[in-house]
Amino acid sequence: MEKSESLPVLYVRARNHYDVGFTIGSTFKGWIRDYMNTSNDVKQYKRFYNNSEGRKLIEQYMSTGRKSHPNIMSEIQGMADGAEVKFEELFLLQISSEIEFCHMNEVFIEGTGTEHDGKGCTDVLVNRKQCRIIGHNDDWTEDVYSRVYIVHVTIADEKERVIEQFVSFSYPGYLTGFCFGMNKSLVISLNSLSPKKANRTGVPLAILLRSLLACNTIEECSSAMESKPYGCAYGQGINIAAINGTDMCSMEVYPLQETCEVKIKYIPYEGGSDELCYFFHQNYYKHIMAKETGPCTGSRLRNERANEMSEPKTVDDVEAILGDTKDDVEPIYRLPCASHIAPDVKTVATAIFAINERLLHVYRSNPKIARVPCLTLPFL
Repeated sequence: MEKSESLPVLYVRARNHYDVGFTIGSTFKGWIRDYMNTSNDVKQYKRFYNNSEGRKLIEQYMSTGRKSHPNIMSEIQGMADGAEVKFEELFLLQISSEIEFCHMNEVFIEGTGTEHDGKGCTDVLVNRKQCRIIGHNDDWTEDVYSRVYIVHVTIADEKERVIEQFVSFSYPGYLTGFCFGMNKSLVISLNSLSPKKANRTGVPLAILLRSLLACNTIEECSSAMESKPYGCAYGQGINIAAINGTDMCSMEVYPLQETCEVKIKYIPYEGGSDELCYFFHQNYYKHIMAKETGPCTGSRLRNERANEMSEPKTVDDVEAILGDTKDDVEPIYRLPCASHIAPDVKTVATAIFAINERLLHVYRSNPKIARVPCLTLPFL
């Protein structure tokens, strides 16, 4: 470790979703406002909102969100009020995938033809008797690196009966659930994907990812992402493991007109199948025949490198894969570098969900060489 590391954890106990959002927004107001005022990405989202066609799309997403998940929309409103920013501008962050990876190219001609191969993640899933792990590199841009936090949320009614309880790693101004997280039943990590088209009348992706934190089974997660009758607005890779069982899977979501396709690949539990009991996922479709924005070169390079390495059998093996920097073009553990496909992207954090031990380890430096994680939290 070359410098100090930090990762604040905010504990929230609230009666409703609005109060959850307000507490997060007011606590991290400085980071949220700074990010929204300085981020080049957010400037592009605002540019999109100021375009008449772009605004029409955003209003459609707002309408679908209010119809399908009014409680989560109130959470966004609470965060906006707490951070003292406009709701419409904070909502732009919640549809950043739809805007950046799809609609920006549709509305502004100069963006057409570019390949999305920047922000993303690498995941290692291991489903062995002695080692059940989901390991995850969260890769994003430099401007969020020093503004990330973890929230531990409990929503309880007047009789203190728990309605929702979860832990989520979060970016400034984004809904919880947009990164990795867990509740009492499941651990969840994400891989952004980039289909060419979005479902314009679907539920915004970030809202559905937030809804997963209230799910207790893989089947519930699948139903949540299908989000009938609207469908999901955009694509996503979702890695899920049952805490109190042996189920583990890689789920992919692909948007269709007014609906979406959800496909699940289960990772066999060791001893129950001749198939491999581990799996790698990056930022391209592996289970669905999808039309994507480009060849996803960097993601495929990360996958090739992972497959070259030793078969993961222990937590050290998982950390060695996620910390690997051998590839000069697109390493698995990413640091800003002019020669990389995505020169401004870095690994913001590495999460190791050690399911048998019921511990979440979070590294802010390379897990392959770090002596200890920045933070360890027990499961709920």
